Amino acid sequence: MSREILSARRAACVTAVLGLLSIFPPLATDMYLAGLGDIAQSMGASHSAAELSLSIFFLGLCVGQLIMGPLIDSLGRKGPLLGATALFIVTSFALILVEDIAVFNTLRFLQALGACGGMVVGRAVVNDLYEGRRAAQAMTVLVMLLTIGPIVSPTLGSLLLGAFGWRSIFVVMLLIGALAFILSLLVVPETLPVEQRVTAPFRTGRKVAGQLLRRRAFVIPAVIAGLVQGGLFAFITGSSGVFQGVFGLSALTYGLMFAGIATALLLFGQVNTRLLNHFTAEQILKTGLPYYVAATLVLVLLSGTTTLWVFIPPLWLSIGCVGMLSANAMHIAMASARDSAGIGSAVLGAIQFGIAFTISSLVALGGSDTALPMALGLLLPAIVALILLLKFSVGAKEEAVIA
Repeated sequence: MSREILSARRAACVTAVLGLLSIFPPLATDMYLAGLGDIAQSMGASHSAAELSLSIFFLGLCVGQLIMGPLIDSLGRKGPLLGATALFIVTSFALILVEDIAVFNTLRFLQALGACGGMVVGRAVVNDLYEGRRAAQAMTVLVMLLTIGPIVSPTLGSLLLGAFGWRSIFVVMLLIGALAFILSLLVVPETLPVEQRVTAPFRTGRKVAGQLLRRRAFVIPAVIAGLVQGGLFAFITGSSGVFQGVFGLSALTYGLMFAGIATALLLFGQVNTRLLNHFTAEQILKTGLPYYVAATLVLVLLSGTTTLWVFIPPLWLSIGCVGMLSANAMHIAMASARDSAGIGSAVLGAIQFGIAFTISSLVALGGSDTALPMALGLLLPAIVALILLLKFSVGAKEEAVIA
């Protein structure tokens, strides 16, 4: 299927379904945060053991994308997408029944393998269908749709927890997964022609991944995207302890507060879509990243406060910047891997969630007595991302495309 031949209505439907698939990771992380204590108690485990399921999920997302990338370049986009979605459904059902924390954490790893399918395929399909400014805008729409998860999930999870217990949260994951499977089957087209598919996908994948990792035009924006998004995972990991522990919010109030902060992702995504009508993704990234660093620095300086409404504005601004800057950095990286979109999407995702796993683990180890570990989880990766941006010219000069 050649690029940009879908009708506007069909393209919007495809993007919407891909957006629904993309919310699996935030859905599977944010919705159960308020229930971690209940999960630990019901299984006779420590709170730390329950928290480990979050880091394990990020690790599964990292590993899963390295598997999905070669598969979708060999088997096409749609078949692996349906298989991954089916795995998400099956593991969500199993998590409803589990009684042991070790089994629970193992199933969370497998659930992540299924959850990553929509992200990998979504980026690859956008790359198959669009190029240039239109691709950047479509990528931004995916990121904006992805933000529905962080906005809705915590509040929904808190309501389900209070009314029906923590297992009901995984029932909802199961139902959403089933809906996404049906819509994927009916709406998402196969965008990789048979003649463009590779044989020996994992051997070819290792070769292409090695070439991509030696390509500055791909690696630098991919790492920048991972570092910027790492701030979001620092917020996800630390927010429960900070808002419920330090600031004393109830589970429901925490969910509402989390959702309110997550709306920044949606609003900044809309701003980015409009900016892309006038500026390139590279220009927006270079202008916006210093402001992101400044906002996270203010957040660190205010991390000792016990006044919630002083702490919220710089946190809201920081999370908003994540949505805008990560979308542009991802587009720049994917543009450098246009003829290897599946592997490129997988390597990009593995970098992002490898960084997320590291940052999430460090924030968890930092404890929740103060907001400082979470705030540093935003600031330090942001500083590294800015250094990389200043040291290397991101997207300024295209290198040869992999054959």
